[in-house]
Amino acid sequence: MTDSEEGKSTVCGTRRGRIALLSLVVLLLALQVLAIDGQSLTGDGAYHLLAGYQALRYGQNRINLEHPPLVKLLVALPALAEDRELADPVDATEALEAAERIHRQPDLLRRATLGGRVVLLVTVVLPLFLTCYLLGSRFGGPCVGLLLVPLFGLSFSVVPLLTILQTDAALTLGVCLTVLALWRWQRRPKLGRALAVGASFGVALGSKFSGVLLAPAVAITFLLPVPPLSWRRRLRDLGIALLVACAFVHALYSIANWSYDRNVGRDTIRSYVRGRGSLIVGELLEPWEEELLALEEVSPTLAQWTVGFLGVRAQNRIGVYPSYAFGTVSSQGRWWYFPALFLVKTPLALLIALAATLPILGRMNRSLDWRRILPPVLFVTAYLIAAVGSNYNLGFRHLLPVLPFLLLPVAMAARGWRRGTWVLLGVLALESVLLTPRWMSATNTWWLGERNPTRLAFSAGNLEYRQSFVQLARWSRGRRIEGLRVLYPALDEVVLTAYLPDAELVEPGDPVTPGWYAVSTTVEQYVPAILTASPDTLYGYRGLRGLARRWLPLWQEVARRGTDQGYVAGTFHIYRIEPPPASQSPPESRPSDP
Repeated sequence: MTDSEEGKSTVCGTRRGRIALLSLVVLLLALQVLAIDGQSLTGDGAYHLLAGYQALRYGQNRINLEHPPLVKLLVALPALAEDRELADPVDATEALEAAERIHRQPDLLRRATLGGRVVLLVTVVLPLFLTCYLLGSRFGGPCVGLLLVPLFGLSFSVVPLLTILQTDAALTLGVCLTVLALWRWQRRPKLGRALAVGASFGVALGSKFSGVLLAPAVAITFLLPVPPLSWRRRLRDLGIALLVACAFVHALYSIANWSYDRNVGRDTIRSYVRGRGSLIVGELLEPWEEELLALEEVSPTLAQWTVGFLGVRAQNRIGVYPSYAFGTVSSQGRWWYFPALFLVKTPLALLIALAATLPILGRMNRSLDWRRILPPVLFVTAYLIAAVGSNYNLGFRHLLPVLPFLLLPVAMAARGWRRGTWVLLGVLALESVLLTPRWMSATNTWWLGERNPTRLAFSAGNLEYRQSFVQLARWSRGRRIEGLRVLYPALDEVVLTAYLPDAELVEPGDPVTPGWYAVSTTVEQYVPAILTASPDTLYGYRGLRGLARRWLPLWQEVARRGTDQGYVAGTFHIYRIEPPPASQSPPESRPSDP
């Protein structure tokens, strides 16, 4: 890349500009290192780690069929190298409880978690950044590629999500690789490039079931080639790509089932079909039982993939996850959830840049070959339609696969903004640095104060479950607080003890005694929202309402008697209840159920 190629009018037109952009790439890598060390293990992360470990250690893909094996196998590799076993083999009926039990070895779990995140950084995140560069380069030249990487990777909403032992970053990588491979095939259709499309599509399918949303882009691209080919050639290359993708996924399942036992495999299928696994499927899968068992006789891989796909679809149809937004909670998907989440969680600087880009999108489109933009447009459209209609309203990480494509026009426009571009990138960088390590709990109105996350919070969006325990532990040690009492519904005490050995979980009915209290902000959100929710929109309404009614007096008692000490990482509300004067007998309050 030379000055003459980029031109002095672009931000990449000088050596100094290119060095500055590369420095920002170094910064986003440093932020990833901080994220690896500073974030606690989410519930899904623990489940993925256990599932991958069991598959690699025992050769049985018995649990977590709701996700394909790629990420699980990768993140479990460091745990496999440990002298001690992370967990004993378990079946689908006890998988979720077993994911809690791995916290009984906190040192081992900490090493396994950090190791798994480093593996993801090397095998998924770094390739994803490189793919974003190639994506921008192929669409608008090297400068656009250099801009797209920090525009994506420096966003505070993206930083914490790339290495948390979940599947969304790997899916994003697979999607971007597939689009790049489709572009290469469009330019010069060759057998090798069709193979590359298949391998890239396989990465997406092997990461998450929503990878199937790439299928329209893959199929239509091959059927509308550039330059025109015969129908026989088009169908041949499409068939080869699909075969390679299926072969890749089959290889992953074969690794996870290297010591496959047919009896165990068939029992696993029955457990999921009958609702005894980790998915809530009601009776929706029971009509499929005989067909799935017959399929297992032909191909265990295809049977397991189909069970997972049908199970996820059934659970989505039922709508089982209570999702909080704007003071309300519902298990039914809300069409506005992801648009609203995008507006609240995307940095304001990026939103302004996107708004500034809209007027010139028309001019951009006129200068581009519509067939070239077809693959990303088809995928983004299919993905967003599925997201808007889904009952899985589970957070910003579900938007990761479309973000590089949404930001691509910004990168193209920013190439010529010069000073405006440096302001945009500088604000993104400064914001992510200032929010370290509170990225996940922050909204783009974080500057309004530390209480703000509870005002514009989205459960599992900017209050990801089980986040910030690492920061709570560091805060507690820094103040030499012993016996911290924690209010966190449905948390197993072994999880808390893994991070804060001296802490204590407080449950409804326990006495409220003097000391330090950390109240999960999900209590502040969910308890009042559940009590005002409609039974028609909340799965398990009776049980959740009973839970909320039991927690309400405990929370109110702590808030009434305690002195507000602010928040830790935007996730835990801290209170201090002082002991009574020596002349008074110490009160002991036991909240009563309403």
